[in-house]
Amino acid sequence: MTVETSTPGAARRRLRMPLIAALALAFVSLSLISGVAYIVVLAGATNTAERLLVDRAARVLESQVAAIRGKLDPVTEHLEMIAALAAAGRLDVDSPVAMREALWVMMTQVPVVSSAGFATLDLKFERIARLPDGQVIRDTIALERQPRGLERFRELQVAHRTFWGALFWSSALQQPVLNVRTPVRRIDDAFIGGLLATVALGDLSALIGEASQASGGRYFILVGKERVLAHRRLVDPRGLGLTEERELPTIKEVEDPVLAAIWNPPVRDAQIERALGDIGHVERIDGRLWVFVYREVRGYGPEPWLIGQYFPLEEATSDLERLTNGAIVGAVTLAVAAVLALVIGLSMARSIRTITSAAEAIERLEFDTPLHRQSRLREIDDASLSLDKARGALKWFGAYVPRRLVFRLMELGEEAVRSRRRTVTVMFTDIVEFTPQAEDLPEQDTAELLNHHFALLGACIEHEHGVIDKYIGDAVMAVWGGLQRMEDHADRAVRAALAIARVIKEDNAVRRAAGLPPIRVRIGLHSGPVVVGNIGAPGRVNFTVVGDTVNIAQRFEQLGKEFMADSDEVVVLASGDTLAALVDRESLDLQHGPPVLRPVKGHDTPVEVYRLV
Repeated sequence: MTVETSTPGAARRRLRMPLIAALALAFVSLSLISGVAYIVVLAGATNTAERLLVDRAARVLESQVAAIRGKLDPVTEHLEMIAALAAAGRLDVDSPVAMREALWVMMTQVPVVSSAGFATLDLKFERIARLPDGQVIRDTIALERQPRGLERFRELQVAHRTFWGALFWSSALQQPVLNVRTPVRRIDDAFIGGLLATVALGDLSALIGEASQASGGRYFILVGKERVLAHRRLVDPRGLGLTEERELPTIKEVEDPVLAAIWNPPVRDAQIERALGDIGHVERIDGRLWVFVYREVRGYGPEPWLIGQYFPLEEATSDLERLTNGAIVGAVTLAVAAVLALVIGLSMARSIRTITSAAEAIERLEFDTPLHRQSRLREIDDASLSLDKARGALKWFGAYVPRRLVFRLMELGEEAVRSRRRTVTVMFTDIVEFTPQAEDLPEQDTAELLNHHFALLGACIEHEHGVIDKYIGDAVMAVWGGLQRMEDHADRAVRAALAIARVIKEDNAVRRAAGLPPIRVRIGLHSGPVVVGNIGAPGRVNFTVVGDTVNIAQRFEQLGKEFMADSDEVVVLASGDTLAALVDRESLDLQHGPPVLRPVKGHDTPVEVYRLV
């Protein structure tokens, strides 16, 4: 390998190698990799289905329990922190506003909390609650008016630690809620009030489901064996008929046929039973085997929870099938390593094809996308880099020369630019009173305004296969029929002019909405014979059209001053020769009055002037 100077570019080039060396290295590497892969995959394929099933079940349970604790334990921690601040006198328990604001801060930090409150010794409850529609209520309610309100307060009075209470119905949320309570006691153990936070049934299901997205919504929490505490159906518990007397639905009522069959007689299989042990079982439901895994969790109420998920058995054993298939593929790969040398060759052929595609893009004058793709193969990298440099140079060429002319040059060579006489239609456009407007604008704003204006006009002209001959300040000269014979040159020019008039009006509406003055434009069209070809000195030529037709088209644009009222945004004037040259006049649906005769400099007789817009 060659040693080059120590520069960033040289450091990259030192990694390149000759094509033959790359082929040899690729062949040897593939052979070694195939052998190692075969041994590793074959060893992995010896894992049993029981081990895979246990691993899957353990991961599912751990993630589910961790998700639940991660949502509920912060509620307890924040409530105890507020209780400690109140007990130490750093939070004024006699101020309803202070207590409610502290609870609101907790609710913003722990989104699972749906409501919170502070019960005082005078049996008042300072409450803050977030309703399902996002509305937040802050109020004071009497405990004796709440169902079992005094009973729950007495439980707080005799408590000395935080505890999760029994599920109860929330009239504000219209659904059952979990609740955690903590007494507030001074240092001398005197009871001064109690704090309560609730978690709505729907919020619990939504948050647990969000943390368990990989399960496909197949999570559940049961209270006992029949009542459902969390499930995808309980994200919005409306329609289940839950009330204060019937707070939770049963497994038959949550519209989940798989969960409804959880306690059916399990599939008796010694291998599966040995694998799952006491963390789950398998059910056959509609001819498909489902694995249920669950764990009992205590500490979030008087009754234990059964937290779990279910999944198809094939999801747990699919890894074994992939490993077995991998072992077979490894053996075949090792046996046909020699064939892979051909694959390497084809890969390099694709790299070379990339260079060919880049050259074709240059031929199509597509210069916007960089062509260079770094390669460790020296020859390919050098060719790609050279093409990218050529693209950079040609991009500027394409910016100054009309693309249609370039394509014509590539098609016909020098024949394309030989001077000849043709009948064409010439268009001139000009912005009315642009110079006074530009004097009040910064240079950059002036350039941006012109670039935007020319982009609008250029799109309309190019859509009708016109060629922009030149930009003259804020004016544009365009030609139809100059590069090659075009029978409908006048039709295309008129369609382009009407399109320009439309887009100028649309753009002015946007400018007015932004508080900017409108752009007013004059457009002149004339058809007739011209000389088209290379015009200029030998070292600096311009492919353009010259002749009286060009002069008349420009004077038609100037005649727009006579026809344009102060309220007009666009005026389009066309000569009688242009209208006479139309091939399909009906399709243009022109609306114009009778012609107006106007003298034109250099002509003895007046010319017909038609106003199209």
